[in-house]
Amino acid sequence: MKFLSNRLIIAGISLCFSLVCHTVVSASGESETGSKLRPLPSDRYLPQTPESAKGYIWPAQGNLTSGFGMRFDKLHTGVDIAAAIGTPIVAAASGVVVFAGWSNKGLGYQVSIRHPDGNVSVYGHNQRLLVTSGQTVERGQQIAEMGSTGFSTGPHLHFEIRPNGKKAVNPIAFLPGQRPSLTPAQAELVGR
Repeated sequence: MKFLSNRLIIAGISLCFSLVCHTVVSASGESETGSKLRPLPSDRYLPQTPESAKGYIWPAQGNLTSGFGMRFDKLHTGVDIAAAIGTPIVAAASGVVVFAGWSNKGLGYQVSIRHPDGNVSVYGHNQRLLVTSGQTVERGQQIAEMGSTGFSTGPHLHFEIRPNGKKAVNPIAFLPGQRPSLTPAQAELVGR
């Protein structure tokens, strides 16, 4: 009986692992069937939404493929949003570009923007950068095209928010429930 009990426990763990690893939730919280799902990041990693977070928007459309938190042996310091190469990446909030170039820390072509609230948003693995350091950008302005540069296994955006430019926190706490819609020009650019 103990053998059967252990097999059921292992099967249950395997099923949970399979569901966690193979479920893809869009950044808007909708599954492909249209039912409402919400990404459920660990409370341990989800800071309380600060008052200064109002006004941030989703930086890209796509599927939320990896959340903030422990991944294998290290902390994944952002969220990953996957879509086709060339998908527009937009500034999550207005600010000044403090870095636009190649990151030697694995993010490939990266853009970092300092916002008036002191936070820095980071956009990694881009195919093409459309801004330069020192440039002022507006919320929703396209800053890059999605790519798969740096340490990447496929096209996606790695997105972080670093309060006061320091240690990254879970960006989900800063983002609204819905992603920004593509403008007609952006939709044409990516063939949607």
